Amino acid sequence: MNKSELQRLPAECSAGDIIEVCELDGGVIVDGWIQPALLTKFNTELEPWLDSHKGTNSGSRASDSFLGTQTRRLHGLAVKAPSFIKILTDERLIAFAEEVLRPVGPTVILNNGEVIDISPGESAQPLHRDDDAWNFANATNPLMINTIAALENITSEMGGTMVVPGSHRWPSERSPNQDEIVACELPAGSALFFRGDLLHAGGANVSQKQRRALSTGICCGWLRPVENSYMNIPIDVIASLPKRAKELLGYALYDASKVGGGFLGYHDLGDPMQIFSSKE
Repeated sequence: MNKSELQRLPAECSAGDIIEVCELDGGVIVDGWIQPALLTKFNTELEPWLDSHKGTNSGSRASDSFLGTQTRRLHGLAVKAPSFIKILTDERLIAFAEEVLRPVGPTVILNNGEVIDISPGESAQPLHRDDDAWNFANATNPLMINTIAALENITSEMGGTMVVPGSHRWPSERSPNQDEIVACELPAGSALFFRGDLLHAGGANVSQKQRRALSTGICCGWLRPVENSYMNIPIDVIASLPKRAKELLGYALYDASKVGGGFLGYHDLGDPMQIFSSKE
């Protein structure tokens, strides 16, 4: 294995395996993370939404440039593709997030559930760290973890995610040499797991194929997430979801009292989860 390549783990790996490799390299590829039947169902649910998508238009030129003007992105997946909830509540994903983020937060929530469909001709993103979304935090540990799951076979020519293994240990001002950057090739259903302090970027799509992937990011419970799930998902849909999904979507009181902190996210000075108690 090239010194800059990421390690690969089998589908039956444990959360501990993922955590161990990410501590060393910043990221790891888990082959076969999404089972074929679930992958097929999820892709089928996505088709009408992607077919009607009109392209990136956030209202910000800087945002659109970063996200890609030839890339289709979907949020609100609990409504648009309900099988996303099974992916979101995967025990290994949550355990990975909780362990990595534990030093800076006792609970975790969804940062983004985002389908990223890159068209031919799309340019590469600049290398970045996802933690940079909260650049004033000055945290000593990652503020989030992310996964990029291939919804179809992804090659480097299609815009496979570029990563810089080991860069989670670098000073923020250090830039990588070209031979330190790796393009991840992912068979459908495989996923790249990585920490929020790892340098990475979406690659340029120089092929003639769409590059479709799912980004599922989880952040500390005290942060404002990238995705506004309160606006994206109607409350009646939230009410029908499993308890763990509700918590990850932000419908639980943040309680840091056991680590000397306070409380965030009250609903009428109570735990928001109480509004669902009579329906469960």
